[in-house]
Amino acid sequence: VVGHVGGTCAVDAASGCNGEIFQLAQALTEPIDAIVSGHSHSALDTQVRGIPIIQARSSARAIAVLDIPLDPPGGTRAVRAELRPVLADSVPGVRAVDSMVTRWRSAIASQVNQPVARFGTAMTKSGPQYALGNYVADAQRWAAKADVAVMNNGGIRTDLLAGQATYGSLFEVQPFANILYRASLPGLALREYLERIVARQTLNAHVSGVVVHYDPAKPGGSRILDVTMSDGRPLDDRATYTITINDFLVTGGDALALPAAASPAVSLDIIDLDALIDYSRARPQPVAAPTEIRLIPRPR
Repeated sequence: VVGHVGGTCAVDAASGCNGEIFQLAQALTEPIDAIVSGHSHSALDTQVRGIPIIQARSSARAIAVLDIPLDPPGGTRAVRAELRPVLADSVPGVRAVDSMVTRWRSAIASQVNQPVARFGTAMTKSGPQYALGNYVADAQRWAAKADVAVMNNGGIRTDLLAGQATYGSLFEVQPFANILYRASLPGLALREYLERIVARQTLNAHVSGVVVHYDPAKPGGSRILDVTMSDGRPLDDRATYTITINDFLVTGGDALALPAAASPAVSLDIIDLDALIDYSRARPQPVAAPTEIRLIPRPR
């Protein structure tokens, strides 16, 4: 099994491992030789129910070696798995590879260095809610002409620095080329969808077009206290709203697929990076960072 599903193991082996990949391993009913995990950038080299589970961190910092013998029926099928750290200082440069990288960097330099917009302040990824997440969600709501946008935090990969932003620096913020989708849904279903976001112990998404007050002490499913739309009106459970999310969420990423009451999501053929670039160009320069908090924890 190869899965973009993550997990972590404590340095102290006695503390064990946890995460979705281990839940998956426990739930499998078919015979599995090995599991190659991803997503969490973890060093995994362990077993569950006799099944080896490996994950080789990220950015070439480790190599997972997996040996599955192709034995005849009835033979021994002992699978061997091993995680080996990569010591970058001990790897010599390869002239042919260096030349290839230089050639491609030169070929794309004009696009990478193309100026897009100037930002008055830096927007960093820090804390459960941050200006950059709200800004990306705003860009997607603007591009989709939707009432609400939801952006998963995992799709925002780095900080946005103050000053001149280029195609390359914005690409580093959103490098996945996710496609934006739009759907309509009743207000009650939108409320339930937002409830899924705030029901997490740690917020993992940003929103645009709504301000949500919620009580984190309440059980999941009953945390929302009130929702205010961008026009200042409270969310109307009987009204119909439009929402935009990316294809990662449409397909169930971060458990944020749209509710059953939503209309089928329609592709807008808009790449999230293009929405960010076009929105940034359209803003008054220098671009100001959004300052408001939109998912606000407070007791009733």
